[in-house]
Amino acid sequence: MRAASLDLASRTRALASAIEAAEGRLPEPLLERARGVLARASERAELSSEHTVVALAGATGAGKSSVFNALVGSEVARTSEQRPTTAHALAVVAERAELRAGSDELLAWLEVPARHERPIDEDHPDGLVLLDLPDHDSVVRAHRERADHVTQRADLLVWVTNPQKYADAVLHERYLAPLAGHGGDVVVVLNQIDRLSAPEAAACLDDLERLVRADGLSATVLGVSARTGAGLPALRRLVVKAVERRQVATGRLVADIRGVANELAAAVPPATDSARAARAARGRLVDTLEQAAGVPLVVEAVRVSSVRDAVAHTGWPPTRWVQRLRADPLRTLGLRGSGRVGRPGGTDDGAASSAGLPADEDALVRTSVPPASPAVRAQVATAARAYVQAAAAALPAAWGERLNAAVVGRAALITDALDVAVARGVRLRPARWWRAVGSLQWLLLAVLVAGLLWLAGLALVDYLRLPQLPDPVLTVGELVVPWPTLLSLGGALLGIAVAAIARIGARVGAARRARAVGARLRRAVEDVAQRRLLAEVDGELTAAENLRAAAVVAAA
Repeated sequence: MRAASLDLASRTRALASAIEAAEGRLPEPLLERARGVLARASERAELSSEHTVVALAGATGAGKSSVFNALVGSEVARTSEQRPTTAHALAVVAERAELRAGSDELLAWLEVPARHERPIDEDHPDGLVLLDLPDHDSVVRAHRERADHVTQRADLLVWVTNPQKYADAVLHERYLAPLAGHGGDVVVVLNQIDRLSAPEAAACLDDLERLVRADGLSATVLGVSARTGAGLPALRRLVVKAVERRQVATGRLVADIRGVANELAAAVPPATDSARAARAARGRLVDTLEQAAGVPLVVEAVRVSSVRDAVAHTGWPPTRWVQRLRADPLRTLGLRGSGRVGRPGGTDDGAASSAGLPADEDALVRTSVPPASPAVRAQVATAARAYVQAAAAALPAAWGERLNAAVVGRAALITDALDVAVARGVRLRPARWWRAVGSLQWLLLAVLVAGLLWLAGLALVDYLRLPQLPDPVLTVGELVVPWPTLLSLGGALLGIAVAAIARIGARVGAARRARAVGARLRRAVEDVAQRRLLAEVDGELTAAENLRAAAVVAAA
């Protein structure tokens, strides 16, 4: 019994997890059935495990109370062919005295007011609770509701019918078919076989078993006669075996849990091989968001501005001022400096911090990047819809439609957050080599100026007819070059050459910077997309996976 109780407990926990994941996502009628099964299982698990509830159910005239009396061995239940016969469920209990408190709680839970004691013997083992239920086709609605209340909670259900009613569509469609998946916890009894010849009884039993199997039950089918006692020993053995096994106390609930868990699992089929399509759609969505945020425009501006800044730091000093006359693309886009403005409505304060970028809690950085056009916004909505459809291919249609509507609606409001992420993703600092090359250029300019001043001094001395000063020269082989001339020409030529080499380096560095900024901006865009769009999809997919996993455990 301990193993069975643990098994029921694990199934109950798994079903509870599945229901929690399914809340608000699956049709309410299915969830209502699942909650009902979970409530019954939880309630039964808290009641006596020493008792086994065996309930006899059936329609008026089927001889249910007669079979009940035959099983009890005395006329306890009132029998009649008039309807209704039984207004309340009647219990006969066989138990040790110390189990009385447990059976009282159990009968109160089952709403059974009347009980009779029966001595324990081989046909009535310790812990047996035998119930005679009101007719399920009673003209009194309260009687039917009482019968339904117990049949949903009984450990072993014995359904009694007769040759006249065994093929009744109401019996199978309303009562037996909903029990599909049950086996050892349901017995279908064909009473009054004494009214048939042996061949007729055999034919009726075969036909009844066929109908029961068509209902999806693997229940035992027996032919009995409450009047002659035919078949009753076999029915008693089934009852005794159920009580002795004790497992039937949870078997019925396990079957109920498995049935509704299978329905939950069927509502969320296994994920198809759509992961590759979902990844591709996700990439296209991020690409579209990059376009909407103006990332390509910003990356090109970074490249051009990086070349401009490098030349301004490393170019030939006398010509650097020309670079300052050229437009700065980053400044034009509002990406040069912090550029603080007040918080506009709909902007996400956490865009920078979530993207791993510097955050400013007091103000937000905005750009002058042209806003996304209606065409680009439509492309964003289309890409978001395509991603949801690809990622949520395994979700039920209604679930996927709700998710699609939510994500597409949010996609239209994402541009402000993208703008903040782009603004905080552009942080350019002077390269270290710029300063070194700039210092070298100023040194070369100083050499040029020194040479020119030296030449000017020599010219002034010659002009004033003053005594000639020593004229130092550099001799390399047969080449003799005066030092003033060498300093002047060398400073100028080397400065221009360094500027040319630095410009090549600036272009290479600018391309590398542009790639780095592009990668950083893509991560920032992906982060905004994750928080604003993709996280909800991922959450719903996780909920679906958890729902199915828990349902599979409960139905195992």
